[in-house]
Amino acid sequence: MRNKEKLIGAVIGFVLTFIGMVLFTLYFSEANIFSSFKLLYQGKKLGSLISLGALLNLPVFFILIRRRDYQTASGLVSLLILLVVVVAILKVL
Repeated sequence: MRNKEKLIGAVIGFVLTFIGMVLFTLYFSEANIFSSFKLLYQGKKLGSLISLGALLNLPVFFILIRRRDYQTASGLVSLLILLVVVVAILKVL
């Protein structure tokens, strides 16, 4: 049961991060999504976009903590730690 709740938290975090990335790209870019992601990767700015997209997870985290859904919140935090590693790797590449 705990692993299922952690997986749900990780999926929620991934989906919200992706939605945040897409919304930010649609708002600030005139090109389509995939070409914008490619340009950001080539310009070494994709990590910054991932970080901005991950900001949508903050209110969800606090809602989960308020509801005392600690297992789902820990899954969300686990995904965010993974995103930090991905951003760090993107900065090095």
